[in-house]
Amino acid sequence: MFRYGVNCALEEVPLRSPVILRGSIGQIAKEAAEIGYDGLELFIREPGQYDPEMLLKAARDNGVAFCNIATGMEYNLNGLSLISDDPALRRAAVKRLCEHIDLARELDCAVIVGIMRGNIPDFSQYEKYEGYLTEALHELCAYGEKKNVPLVLEAILRYINNYLCSVPETLAYLDKVGRGNLLIHIDSHLMNVEDKNIAESVKMCAGKLGYVHFSDSNRAYPGGGTFDFKTMMNALMDIGYGGYITAECQPLPNPRGCAKRAYDYMRHLQGLLEIERLPLTE
Repeated sequence: MFRYGVNCALEEVPLRSPVILRGSIGQIAKEAAEIGYDGLELFIREPGQYDPEMLLKAARDNGVAFCNIATGMEYNLNGLSLISDDPALRRAAVKRLCEHIDLARELDCAVIVGIMRGNIPDFSQYEKYEGYLTEALHELCAYGEKKNVPLVLEAILRYINNYLCSVPETLAYLDKVGRGNLLIHIDSHLMNVEDKNIAESVKMCAGKLGYVHFSDSNRAYPGGGTFDFKTMMNALMDIGYGGYITAECQPLPNPRGCAKRAYDYMRHLQGLLEIERLPLTE
């Protein structure tokens, strides 16, 4: 029913960053495939530095695909924000996301719009900053539509982004934007803080859910904290979600150990739920 992905970085990132596999694309693809994963989420910046054919060859040689491109480093390391007060920075952010869309077209995957939406510095001017975001998303969705690349907008907790934090809030905004190739991206760790009822929030996403991250309450691998993954996965089954569930966790006790524990837990839980859902026979 579900496909499983693991996030990875091709350049050095801090140990505590929620990125599991790190290294060369060949090494990452081999390791992910050995564990059982279906797809790779690339956590990258400046996509022009990567050769799509080299990335695709490494994936194909190991029988995995690409499930998404995460763009947060463009904000954290390059300072690109879709709602910057500087029009040049807003334009640069849109241009860079278009480059990510170009790479995603080659890799046949989606693009995450997450923390690049920036933080609102003055809520008395909320409409102005939301307007900047909406203008950018319309342009990006139009570009993505030409390239046949979907975009997913992540609901992110208040300690990282100060707006569009909960699932209901993000869905309401998506309805305002009204672009068919812009879907919601949900994350168990973030929902654990922002959403009052996990099952209800997931069910609200029916028909609009583009991507899912799993990590536990403490950013550990699923099963390494206290989050109720059974409830969330049951709700995903209820709405017929058949896309990727990708592990996005701190790489502890070590990258491979984290990736394997995450995969084993998610697959085992899916198997248990499928058994529970079997019809009773006389």
